Amino acid sequence: MLKPCTIVLGMAQNCDQAEGDLIGADRGALVCARQQRRMVMAIGDFDSVNAEEMTTIRQYADQVEVLPVMKDETDALSALHWAKEQGYQPIILTGGLGGRQDHQLANLLLVMYQEVPIILREKNNELSCLEPGRHVFKANAARFISFFAIEPAVITLEGFLYPLDHYFMDRGDTIGISNEIVDQEAVVTLDQGRILVVRCNDAKLNS
Repeated sequence: MLKPCTIVLGMAQNCDQAEGDLIGADRGALVCARQQRRMVMAIGDFDSVNAEEMTTIRQYADQVEVLPVMKDETDALSALHWAKEQGYQPIILTGGLGGRQDHQLANLLLVMYQEVPIILREKNNELSCLEPGRHVFKANAARFISFFAIEPAVITLEGFLYPLDHYFMDRGDTIGISNEIVDQEAVVTLDQGRILVVRCNDAKLNS
């Protein structure tokens, strides 16, 4: 399919960051329904919504799958599995940051360790994973861009305020934090390993 979709999670305030088809995960489905946004799927245990809210969700969902409350995976992961089965790429998650730290960490792990491209997108932040190869980034409102090794990596940065030349970046290395794009385009070349990319457009968040 190679068509994008957005999984709207429970911490989302709206669907403004959505792209492609919408999938509502648990209370995220209510967020979509309240904005009168059509969903291809609403999935979750829905333990955080009442009967009236569930009726509203059903009005705006092509399909609804109610999961048991006691289960081995999060509602976000269940939604992700469904999206992968449909062939969506990339898969965007929104509403996955903030709130409980354990849920936030679980959503970050989805970005880092899935075999399909996952983007965790919020108002001020976007997180994604890069595989080996050449990757071009364009300057936009996201002033800060940071790189963290998911596994040991060899990385070259061109067109950045702080360039790197075949730098060996090990896990736990923070040299890649708070970089900036200084050309119209910047290039990340990854000779080996995998890295997490964090783009941020809020200057108040830098340290």
